[in-house]
Amino acid sequence: MSRSLILWIVAAFAALGVLLAVLMRGWMGPEMGVSGHGMFAFIIGAVLTLAVSMGLFLLVFHSARHGHDDIDPPPGS
Repeated sequence: MSRSLILWIVAAFAALGVLLAVLMRGWMGPEMGVSGHGMFAFIIGAVLTLAVSMGLFLLVFHSARHGHDDIDPPPGS
């Protein structure tokens, strides 16, 4: 992967974290009952969920692109 792609991915995850923090504060109001640790756990959970789903999609596309999903003909045909 190129450095610019890695930079874009890191920036996307940072933007997601900020967006989740702002949305959570706006949705529950300034007097929400979630501590800083709870918000941190919420944001880390959302970012890790996105990372796992991206990784699985990349594996699926890599497998399909390199022919790992092709059906081999039966032997002797």
